[in-house]
Amino acid sequence: MSKIQISSVILWQKNGIKRTLDFLQNRVNVITGDSGKGKSSILYIIDYCLLASETTGISKTNIDSKVDWYGIKISVDGKEIAIARPSEGNGATDQAYFSEDGIIPPLPVLNVRIDNLKKVLSGAFGIDTELRVPYGGKYIQAGSKVSFRNFLAYSYQDQSAIVAPDHLYIRPTVGRYQEAIERTFRMAIGAENVDTALSRSRLAELERKKAIQARKNDSYARSVNAFAEEVAELTSEAHSLGVIERIPESYEDRIVALRELVQAPTIPNDHKQEVERIESEIFRLTAKNRQLQAFIDGKPAYSSALKDTEDALKPVNVFNSQSENIFPSRLANEVIARLQRELSEIKSALRSRKSFPFLDEVKDIHTQNENKIQTLREELASMETRRPIRYNPNVYYRYLGRLEAKLDVYRQDEAPLVQATKDDLDDSIADLQRIVGQNEEKSDLTKQELNRLINKRLVKLPLKGYNNFSAFFSEKEKLIHLHSPDFATVEKMPDVGSASNYLYLHVSYFLAIHEIAKTRQIPWVPSFLVLDQVSTPYFASDGKPNDDIRSLDKVLMELNQFVIDMDKHGGFQIILLEHIGKEHWTSLNLDRFHLVDRELRDSYGLILEGAGDISPA
Repeated sequence: MSKIQISSVILWQKNGIKRTLDFLQNRVNVITGDSGKGKSSILYIIDYCLLASETTGISKTNIDSKVDWYGIKISVDGKEIAIARPSEGNGATDQAYFSEDGIIPPLPVLNVRIDNLKKVLSGAFGIDTELRVPYGGKYIQAGSKVSFRNFLAYSYQDQSAIVAPDHLYIRPTVGRYQEAIERTFRMAIGAENVDTALSRSRLAELERKKAIQARKNDSYARSVNAFAEEVAELTSEAHSLGVIERIPESYEDRIVALRELVQAPTIPNDHKQEVERIESEIFRLTAKNRQLQAFIDGKPAYSSALKDTEDALKPVNVFNSQSENIFPSRLANEVIARLQRELSEIKSALRSRKSFPFLDEVKDIHTQNENKIQTLREELASMETRRPIRYNPNVYYRYLGRLEAKLDVYRQDEAPLVQATKDDLDDSIADLQRIVGQNEEKSDLTKQELNRLINKRLVKLPLKGYNNFSAFFSEKEKLIHLHSPDFATVEKMPDVGSASNYLYLHVSYFLAIHEIAKTRQIPWVPSFLVLDQVSTPYFASDGKPNDDIRSLDKVLMELNQFVIDMDKHGGFQIILLEHIGKEHWTSLNLDRFHLVDRELRDSYGLILEGAGDISPA
């Protein structure tokens, strides 16, 4: 595991003074003094030098405006490295100063990009380059690389957070910061090792791929259904154009028929002209038969005319019987004889109705025409049954163009599905689920251990009003709640009340986190904790201690003992930003407490106004 502690904080002031605060390893390093001396900014100076994206938390009026560079020297497994960054007032930049040998220069120069320096520090924190955030959220995408900065949240407690009733970590309103804590909490407490974390990350990635594949397949299925409707329409159109004899019943057969049609298209004939010729001939014969039928239907009128003619010729009989008396001439007799013959023929015609002139010939012609018309109609019906291409070739060729384009689109949509179905993720997902599932029991046990260590601290830091209550951490809410011995009562953290109680909960939680990290040799969590003014609940607004100052002593003694206990696990460092005097902890015989520099009081603060301010502790 890596052992990371703070060796120094350096400020290159604009007045030319290089301000240095040196820290001891495995000690409670106390920076104490009056309010307004810059103590609280030290936490954020450390964080900024550890590549925070901004200088939020550093006083712009009292600190940043008077500093050109901020620097830090850290010890990584006994090797010191140095980092320096320009102040905000000196110009934000994506570069920094870095020395892998821990060299603090008279004045830093930019020599490394922040992105590259992050990789170096991630390696120092033992972060595997393949380690990914297992699942995304509102601010962090799934698959994002795990950063060493994700674990610094367990090393900071500023003045507002350390007694907060509704949050445990600093920057509670920064969504990305809080989300990163949620994503890496189990790694921080050892519930997941590198292999498990990588397995969970890989599982999340495969499940994401499977979900994408499922969405693609679902989209493809919808496309197929939509295309099936198009295929039905295209097939019906092909049938109506007469280029296929029947509409296949199955979707697959329709696709085959349409593809064959594209590969070997039917050549259109001059169907329209042929239809027009037949229809014109039928019209001509029908018109002719109407005339013939009119002639046939005119026989009664003709017979009536003959009867009238007969009546008109009846006097001929008289003339014929008395021809010598009426017309005594040969010519007259011949005329009368002829009329007599015609009268006989008319009578004969009237007696035989079948002897109508040309009637049989007309009927034969009419019958022949009807037969021709029937033949032509059968030919036309046969053409309709075969459904040849009704329209002109342009219509047909436009149809073929649309059909070919649709089939090409279908083939393009079909290809990814074939490829996707080959990539069967189920087996890999099942294997990873077994690994992650086996780790769930470990996670439950680890969280139980975390609760045990929190409650171990609370024995020495008893909560007022909650005797015999036990604390338990809610991973989802990132809060510590309390329950009665019989579990009948659950007190939510925001309802616990008392700044002293909240201080005890915060201190107990963060010491428990670091004890797990140390005892389980978790490489990602650094071996230091910065606490800003644990004495806040015990001092009045005038800076004088109240009657509950002994509750503060319990916290100080617990911090001292924790550093001692961690010696056997590689050591631990606490940086305490305070305003209690040195005599307070020395009276408690806290042998691991160390005063950094000297107390920041009167005109002496974090920022030195002149060379005369520099003096040993």
